Amino acid sequence: MASRKEQKEAARQARLAAEAEAKAKAARARRMQLGMGGIAGVAAVAAAAIAIAAGGGKTGTGNPSSAPGAPAGVKLPAQKIADLATAAKAAGCVLIDTPDSVALASANRQHVAVGTKVNYATNPPSYGPHYPVPASDGIYTPSNTPAISYLVHALEHGRIEYQYKPGTPQSVVNQVLAMFYEGDGNFAPKQYLLVFQNPTNMPYEVAATSWGHLIGCNTWNSGVVDAFRDFRLKYSFKGPETAYPGPE
Repeated sequence: MASRKEQKEAARQARLAAEAEAKAKAARARRMQLGMGGIAGVAAVAAAAIAIAAGGGKTGTGNPSSAPGAPAGVKLPAQKIADLATAAKAAGCVLIDTPDSVALASANRQHVAVGTKVNYATNPPSYGPHYPVPASDGIYTPSNTPAISYLVHALEHGRIEYQYKPGTPQSVVNQVLAMFYEGDGNFAPKQYLLVFQNPTNMPYEVAATSWGHLIGCNTWNSGVVDAFRDFRLKYSFKGPETAYPGPE
C-alpha cells in the first residue's frame, strides 16, 4: 500500500499533468482561432452572447494579441524609491499580504469547473480556487478581459497583474500600459505580466496583484510607478507554480 506521502505526490503529478494538457489544448484552440479568420470572429460573437457569472469578467480566456502597443508620448518618471513598503506609503497605496498558511492551502489552489462562481477573499483577487487554464500574458482590452478565475490561475504561475478600474482616465491607463513595456531590473518588457481593466468592482483606481499579495492605490499619482515597479521586482515568478517560465 502506498504511503500518504506517495499518494500526495501521485496526486500532485496527476494535477500537473492535467494542467499541462489543459494548457496545451488552450494553445491549440488559440492557434486554430487565429488561423480560421472570419470563422473565429463569428465564434467570438457567439461566445460573447453566453453570460456566466464568475466573479466578474467574460466567459473565455481572452486574446491579448489584439491589444494596443506601447502608448506614444508617455514618459515614465525615473525610479526614486526601490523599497516596496516605502514606495507604497509615499504613493498612498495599501499593501495586503495573505499569510502562506492561507494562500498556499490546498483549498485555495484547487481547480473548479468553468462557470463556477468563486467568492474571493481579496478585491482584486490575489489567490483562491480558479479555472483549469490560466489567462495568457499580455494586455487585454476592456471588452476582452478574461473571467477572473482565469486571471487568478495566472497568478499561481508567478505572474503579476496590473489592473485599472473602469472609468479610469485614459491618461492613467496609458501610464499603466507604458509600465507593461518597461524593462524592470532582471525582467524584460512584457515578461510575466498581464494588464487589464479590473472586472471585480475593486475599490482602487489602480492595483497590482501576485499570488497572495496585492497593492491597491485609491488615486493615481507618479509615485505609483515606483510602487508597481518594486512590487513586480519582489513578486514576479514567485507563485507556488513556476514551471512556466516562457510566455503563456
